[in-house]
Amino acid sequence: MTIGKQHFISKSYPFTFFLFCMSLLSVPINIEFLNILRIPDILFILVVTTFAASNPKIKTSQGLIYSAYFGILLFSSLTSMVHNNSIRFSGVAFYYKYSLLFIIPLIVSEVVKNRRRLTRVVKILYYVYIVLVIWVYVYNLLRINSLIVGNPRVSFPFSYYNVSDAHLYSSYLVFTFVAYLEYLRKFLNHRVLHSTFIFVVSVYALFLTGSKSGILILLIYSTIITIRFAKSFRFAKSLGIIKMSNLLKISVVLIFIGTIITLGNDYHKEVLPFYERATTINIDDASIRSRYLYFFKALEEIMPNLLLIGNGPTGSSQMWYDGGISILLAHGGLLGLFLITIYILFLILKLRGMVNTVASSDLYKVFTLLLFIYILLSIITEHYLITRNLLPVATLLSVIYANIKLNYIESSVNAIRVLHDK
Repeated sequence: MTIGKQHFISKSYPFTFFLFCMSLLSVPINIEFLNILRIPDILFILVVTTFAASNPKIKTSQGLIYSAYFGILLFSSLTSMVHNNSIRFSGVAFYYKYSLLFIIPLIVSEVVKNRRRLTRVVKILYYVYIVLVIWVYVYNLLRINSLIVGNPRVSFPFSYYNVSDAHLYSSYLVFTFVAYLEYLRKFLNHRVLHSTFIFVVSVYALFLTGSKSGILILLIYSTIITIRFAKSFRFAKSLGIIKMSNLLKISVVLIFIGTIITLGNDYHKEVLPFYERATTINIDDASIRSRYLYFFKALEEIMPNLLLIGNGPTGSSQMWYDGGISILLAHGGLLGLFLITIYILFLILKLRGMVNTVASSDLYKVFTLLLFIYILLSIITEHYLITRNLLPVATLLSVIYANIKLNYIESSVNAIRVLHDK
């Protein structure tokens, strides 16, 4: 009964779990402190503090990857400081931001260790998603009716609305939308009518952000579903999928047309530019052009280091590089990018080793799909370094990881009990 004992006598971290739930609930609140921290950051720092104070066990492999990556960042910063004789202190915050990539999965894996907690976290993630979907509509209605003054494109609640963070918003929405269809709705046992409603309002909200990234991921996901359908053609099941797919598509079109007609011509004039911006590809668009310009700028900056190391968060010329790969190269060079890749592969292989049931196999496929989606988004953007995007997304991925881990523990315990009974 070794496995069972280890599971039940392990630390429960009650206060850490409470703070973690509060940090997730605060994700929609975009109140800024010291130009760096938000409420989720402050709460999550408390989560890390209470977690560390309980003296958790960290596996050697995880510690080595973590230490190696931050060693490269520090060495890159020191090299840049020696060569350029300058330091940008605002870049120090990136050490905290990068640490979240490693700490969030670790904390979820250690703290969310039973079904009750797993269910609570999944519900919180779902409620936060619904709040942020609804806010897209509320924001536009408030702005159109001059109740608030701000950018035509949506920002998180309690933001400075004159400066839009619609790309970040769209990135979060599209990832969680895919996660809802693949995992959340099944875990929460949502019926077809409920799921269809969420589908419709979510897709329309994505278009209202006016961001191409969200629509691109939506198209890629649609392609994946089509390929998945073609590979596993079972008539009865497939027929149901076709009917559901057509129903959802028709619903989207009807609600889009109906909303415009209902709210009138003024709303039509306000909404149509978002749709056109999200669905039109223009190479001369400022956001597209800046991405590839910053990518080559990052390469140029680390060329003196033979591309192997970067200039570190405190030595790079830009605060942000408008692209996930660009900022990784600017801060840590090819070695930093290599270690991040090793870390991702480590998580995938570790998770694969715990797949011992059909249910876990299905969850593993969902995990790899969502990870693939987020990697795509991270290549396009650098939003994985912003807490209000990374915290809910990394938690969602980590929750699936924890779910598979729970399945593995329960399956192992049951197998031991069966052997013991014999």
